[in-house]
Amino acid sequence: MAGYRVFIRSRWLAKEPLLFGLSFKQLCVHFIGIPVFLGFVAGWPQAGRTVAWPKEHAVLFWVGLSMCGWWANDMVTRALSGWLRELGIPLRGTLMVGVVVASLPSDGALKLWVHAYLAMFPDLPMTRPLPQIHLEPVLFLKTHIYGFIEWPLINLVLFHLWKMPCFGYLPPKENDQPPESTKAVLPFMSKVPISLQGEVIALAAEQHYLRVYTSLGEALILYRLSDAMRELGARGMQVHRSYWVSSGAVVKVLRSSASQILLLYNGLEVPVSRSFRKIVEQASYLQLAPA
Repeated sequence: MAGYRVFIRSRWLAKEPLLFGLSFKQLCVHFIGIPVFLGFVAGWPQAGRTVAWPKEHAVLFWVGLSMCGWWANDMVTRALSGWLRELGIPLRGTLMVGVVVASLPSDGALKLWVHAYLAMFPDLPMTRPLPQIHLEPVLFLKTHIYGFIEWPLINLVLFHLWKMPCFGYLPPKENDQPPESTKAVLPFMSKVPISLQGEVIALAAEQHYLRVYTSLGEALILYRLSDAMRELGARGMQVHRSYWVSSGAVVKVLRSSASQILLLYNGLEVPVSRSFRKIVEQASYLQLAPA
């Protein structure tokens, strides 16, 4: 039991990305903590149709309802975020687009949860009729208006105050250069949308294009990897014929039987080719604890 507690504590305190660029603690807060809290806030005072229900049923019902909406928002926003980042849309715009598009599938999920819960507990008092599957514009807006406000606001608070990565957008570090300074030093950054001009984490060549990973997201520009690396100078190192990595961006080395992969703090996994392995080892990139 003591070993289990030590394992959980080490996981909770770990800062390396586990999934979606988020640590174990951030995953727990985002996917469980926040929807449970929002459900409790609505369930404890027995809001809406749960006004005459026992308190434990009201809390359980609203927690389930909150999770349905929150997870639907997350899945849709995550599916759209890569495309929106490439268009240069800032985080607040991505969150707003995500929650609006997700409102249609989440509306269906919320109605199914209501039907499922009352089917499991048919003795609960029916203070209002069961929701219909067809769309009623007024009721739809009334149901989702709070989500349109909560979803962007909560994620922006986590992003700016807790410095939590959000759908591929990375909060700038305290020592990040402002966009104007970055553009003056790095000419290729002038092709990156201003909203994504943060600290350069990695570069990836994609035929005649260059994918630029920064602390604020990623962008695909028409540029040569060799030219961008020359402009970056000693700020990092080429680790593969198609990849350049910033110094200090590596958090863990993922080893296999034949190769090494660098895990960066934004969750990106970059392969190290055999031809670059020796110079990468000399630069201490491969001296981190393996996964």
